[in-house]
Amino acid sequence: MIGKHFLEFVDKEDEPKIAEAFARILSSSEVATFEMVFLDRFDKGVTFEVHAKPMISDGEVSGMISIGRNISNRKIDEQNIRDLNAKLVEANRIISIERERARHKINVLEELNKLKSEFISNISHELRTPLASIVGFAETILSDPDLPKETRKEFNEIILSEGKRLAKLINDVLDFSKLESGEEELKKESVNLNSALYEVLDLFAKQIEEKELHLSKELPENEITIMADRVRILQVFFNLISNSVNFTNRGGRIYIILVDHGKEIEFTITDTGIGIPAKDIPKLFQKFSKIQRPGAPLMGAGFGLVTVKQIVELHKGVIRVKSEENKGSTFIVRLPKQ
Repeated sequence: MIGKHFLEFVDKEDEPKIAEAFARILSSSEVATFEMVFLDRFDKGVTFEVHAKPMISDGEVSGMISIGRNISNRKIDEQNIRDLNAKLVEANRIISIERERARHKINVLEELNKLKSEFISNISHELRTPLASIVGFAETILSDPDLPKETRKEFNEIILSEGKRLAKLINDVLDFSKLESGEEELKKESVNLNSALYEVLDLFAKQIEEKELHLSKELPENEITIMADRVRILQVFFNLISNSVNFTNRGGRIYIILVDHGKEIEFTITDTGIGIPAKDIPKLFQKFSKIQRPGAPLMGAGFGLVTVKQIVELHKGVIRVKSEENKGSTFIVRLPKQ
């Protein structure tokens, strides 16, 4: 090292910093502290912490004395600590996210349990009502052999009606279960939506007439066909039209529109019925959820719209709803043609 300039042992990137430190040392009598990277004989960087002070003789700088301490390991440790702190921050962030997810899952499970309890309560009520009628009228017929023929016939008709109602409820539950579990595959075929829609509307003709509802239809003259499960598409039309007919007051209006958008079709049904409160709209398609609307008839166990959504999504489609309480509802279904 003897006979060589000090800067020859310094990393080139540190030269401006060292020159600045030397200027500071020479202009002050105080001890200056700085870091620098020396290069060893293998050109490997070694970090030193240097404490330097000028030597003053007769009021002039005659030299400089400095003490350097190798702090390479300390710098490595400091970098490791910074890396660990960064990892700790990231770990805390991930832990926070996972905690939030866990809380969300707990809330979802609690809500699901609540909805299941309500569902069990609803379905139990729906099962008990027709069963009570069936058992009650059957016992009356059995206990009174002198019951007039007309009364016996009336009671038998009630038993038959309630039996059919019970059978439909059980079928709805089983159907709902199959769709939810994915056990049933779609049986796709070419479906003429125009004729399918008229087929369903014919089922409600009497009810529409009795309630004096005004039905308006806007269907294209050309047939619209899509590849779909015909039975399931009929079920979608049936459930949506049934809701509009049941929840629209006497003398109200129902509008049905079918549009061909090329690669997909759009089915819209709008009514002037009792509508749905804004707070209840998110619950419409929730499993096990049944919305009670003041003044509305009590209909089924709440499977209709959930089943519609499942069928639409199985066909790679989407369903949207717009509604305003006491003003009516609009359901829009979009389905791909293939």
